[in-house]
Amino acid sequence: MQQGQITLPTGVTVRDPDGGHYVIEAVLSKEQTGAVYLVRQKSEPQKHFSLKEIITPTERERKHFLLEGQLLRQLDHPSLPRVYRSFEHDSLKRVYLLMDYIQGQSLDVLRAQHSNQRLPLSLILTLLSPIVDALIYLHRQEPPVLHRNIKPTNIIVRDRAHPPVLIDFGMAKLFIAGTTTGFFKGTLGYAAPEQYMGTTSPRTDVYGLAATFYALLTGTLPTSAVSRLRSPNRDPLKPASQLVPSLPPVVDQALQRALSLNSEERYPTVAAFWHDITAGANISSNPLLIAAPHTSSNEPEMVMSPSQPGQGHAPRKWRPSIFLLIVLGLLLIILLSIILVSRIYG
Repeated sequence: MQQGQITLPTGVTVRDPDGGHYVIEAVLSKEQTGAVYLVRQKSEPQKHFSLKEIITPTERERKHFLLEGQLLRQLDHPSLPRVYRSFEHDSLKRVYLLMDYIQGQSLDVLRAQHSNQRLPLSLILTLLSPIVDALIYLHRQEPPVLHRNIKPTNIIVRDRAHPPVLIDFGMAKLFIAGTTTGFFKGTLGYAAPEQYMGTTSPRTDVYGLAATFYALLTGTLPTSAVSRLRSPNRDPLKPASQLVPSLPPVVDQALQRALSLNSEERYPTVAAFWHDITAGANISSNPLLIAAPHTSSNEPEMVMSPSQPGQGHAPRKWRPSIFLLIVLGLLLIILLSIILVSRIYG
């Protein structure tokens, strides 16, 4: 069956079990397993969402997709789209994930607008810092959430008031050691070798993040893991420094390690990779790269350099309100005492 035949046409309404009706306005992307649609809520036409679709899933895939949808609903981070619900449509034999529709330019479009179709190192660090914090947040969930499709087209830059957003959770997976997906999920050039075997871990996202960094920095698509595996004697992936001679050596080495074909040779975490990248770029004193990563309402606020995003909390901010109340109270007592004394001896 061809993709053109299985994707739903514009104007079709998809109904969820709770009575919500969503009208398809456009196809945002297509895959072998389904599509992502731009939809509007029929009862409130001004509201738009992204609707991720999986077509004719197996029973195992259906249960897994719906379960992961329930868990993704609990995520709350400014650089991640909110997931509202997952549901299935029996007559269409499809399952769906309803998410925020994020408007803006992708990093791939932004890259193409720059000279030589690549971004300067300082700008890449600024744009990717919130994404790194989002990935650290995902990997710290129980169980960890893997994105598995990090690439420039899946990072949307909005206005200056909002951080970039990592979109497309259609390939997200809960990491449970020893489990597999059974088939390839990912994008050539950005997918780690283990994705072709259906086995992934947090190190898979390290590879995807490094491949994204490489593409933005050099303006070239990284050589696919398959092509690299077919050339064991000479890696066809050129070091980034060959394409960008001014690149600091430590940054170049960090990228090469993060793009290792052997997952055990990569950085174990996104935070460790980002630490070496920012340390090598020597940007710890750059105020543009100081981010305030997302925290939940019951956690203390923290401000940190992206050299170690998401690691540890800064001391609680001093709140002067109680101190000021005490001072004002003392001043009031003194004032009343002066008035009382003046009346007695006046």
